[in-house]
Amino acid sequence: MPDHVAPVVSPESASRRTRSILERKLLQLAAEESSLGVAVPEPGSQVQYGKRAGDHVAEAADRMARSRTAGELEKLEEEVRAALAKLAAGTYGSCEDCQGPVPAARLQALPWATRCVDCQSRLRR
Repeated sequence: MPDHVAPVVSPESASRRTRSILERKLLQLAAEESSLGVAVPEPGSQVQYGKRAGDHVAEAADRMARSRTAGELEKLEEEVRAALAKLAAGTYGSCEDCQGPVPAARLQALPWATRCVDCQSRLRR
């Protein structure tokens, strides 16, 4: 048997490994969100800058950056949870828009991907 042949992995083993990767990602995201020390702002809320130019500008800019990052982490957490739900439902690896397969290379690089490259590209336009 050639050395370059990949070992056969059962679907159950692959599913457990994927679930483990996704669950570790959720823990990582929770730790990152916690380290930011900022709650995700309500939609439409604004950061107050102070009455004079220069009042707390750096602090406000920092809060805005942390809020933006927290929002991005929250969105990624939703994507990971959606991938876990698809895994539990037995639909992991199929695009949620066109129902076609999500390429294995995409899932390996981004295990929480729930759309194929084409559908994700259309979504971002």
